[in-house]
Amino acid sequence: MKLQVYAPLISPRIKYIFNFMFTGVLGLDLEYPKSLAEFTQAEGPKLSYGKHPIPNSLFFKSAGLLTDRSIRRQKINTTVFGENQVPFAVEGSTLPFDPFSAAFYFLSRYEEYLPFDDRKDQGYRARLSLQYKLGLLEIPVIDEWAIILKNILHQHFPTLKFPRRNFSFKVAYSLNPEHQSLVRPLKKAFSFINHKIKEQFGGKIKEEQMTKIRQLIKKMEKDGHAAPPEFLLPNTQRRVNWQEKLNLPKSYIQLSAKNVAQDYSMYYSDTPGFRAGTCSPFFWYDLQMEKQSQLKIFPFAVSFAGIARGKKTNKDPMLLLDELIDHVKFVDGSFYSLWQHKIIALA
Repeated sequence: MKLQVYAPLISPRIKYIFNFMFTGVLGLDLEYPKSLAEFTQAEGPKLSYGKHPIPNSLFFKSAGLLTDRSIRRQKINTTVFGENQVPFAVEGSTLPFDPFSAAFYFLSRYEEYLPFDDRKDQGYRARLSLQYKLGLLEIPVIDEWAIILKNILHQHFPTLKFPRRNFSFKVAYSLNPEHQSLVRPLKKAFSFINHKIKEQFGGKIKEEQMTKIRQLIKKMEKDGHAAPPEFLLPNTQRRVNWQEKLNLPKSYIQLSAKNVAQDYSMYYSDTPGFRAGTCSPFFWYDLQMEKQSQLKIFPFAVSFAGIARGKKTNKDPMLLLDELIDHVKFVDGSFYSLWQHKIIALA
């Protein structure tokens, strides 16, 4: 059964974020009727999105971002929803905010296209983000909003079926080209990474913390949640940024021009958290071209650099790691973590 979605204008932004949340996260098939008359006559579950409600459909009010064709600083009103402060507040809607505009703003990294303070060549830092300011950085909030939408749809359309997602724990290691011989079993990789972390951060990560990390990953493997570890090497299919900071949209334009299919640089190097607001892989949306690209992004919740600098969050690094994993478990998502032995530049 398909979910019928109607908006007066099905813009590329609307189609992109609706497809991601409903199909990518929730596994639903969508259909976009070409006219209001076709939508009104359609049977089955129906959702409308715009400025005014449509009878016999679930209505979500648009905050306007998804029908805008420009990139400009937004005046974002916030409201309290549950325990969180959320952006793009609206009235007269199924929810007190526009989850689609909010999700698009985070997922597209809209704010990184705008001028920002880039002193010391640090790139875009976590503290500049709207998620950080609203206390949402450590939550895969888009996935949580999708779950909320799922519950609302189930209440209104109980015959609508949702496929089950399963939580997974994915560990990736990034290695220098000259260290390709180190792509060996997990036990040896841990020993190598442990040594390099101490070397890179001057012992700031204690052996006790590394032991807990090793135990955690082994436990996830034993429980059947962990995928085989991936060793990320520079080639034409995948990319991890090192000394070169992720600079949007420049970095992704360059990768797309080189026909790179996958990217593994969507994370903050100065703190753990969900830079794009999700724990689910997604295709990069090119705001300048106003279209979805073929570059698939795998968002990391944490890198070892972020854990090493976790004290900036005023939380114990291991406690923060556990909390991040719990948030991903809650939405049955994928917990991507990146462990690299040293920061190098890719050619």
